[in-house]
Amino acid sequence: MRAFIAFASFILFAGQALSLSIAVGGSVGTVDATQFLNVTDAYLLSDCQNQCSNATAQITMCAANDSCLCASNTVTAITSCEQCMFSDLIAKFATSTDPRAGSSTALTAYAAACSSAGFTVPSSSVTLTVPSNWDGPLGVSLGTVSTVLIVGVSAVLGTGSIVLLSNM
Repeated sequence: MRAFIAFASFILFAGQALSLSIAVGGSVGTVDATQFLNVTDAYLLSDCQNQCSNATAQITMCAANDSCLCASNTVTAITSCEQCMFSDLIAKFATSTDPRAGSSTALTAYAAACSSAGFTVPSSSVTLTVPSNWDGPLGVSLGTVSTVLIVGVSAVLGTGSIVLLSNM
């Protein structure tokens, strides 16, 4: 009976060590909390060193304690790091191959891992916002005069093409 209790305790404690598994997906797959902010883009980590080192310190301090990993201050620190990476990617007009870099999907996966561990993380805590200096996608439109000119030239070229093909 003692062997069974010892074995059961070992299995339960072993499960606690890797209990917060985050299914990020993409090229990364499933990672534990200690690997969540280890993005492959070194420039993001150097540009966001303050925010990400704070979040990494929070995760390291929590170790395998799910209640600490899903606590408000830890989630806020992680979101701050992700927000910095997101803003940096927008400022540099860059993309990342790592699905964890500045990604609301990765933050949602983190919240889902906390939820599966029995802790609720509000969606407002894992929401990224667009930087205030972002001007958004640029819509290029033509003025009235340009539109009339382009339609006229297209009509002449189209009519000429039809006449040319019908005389062959």
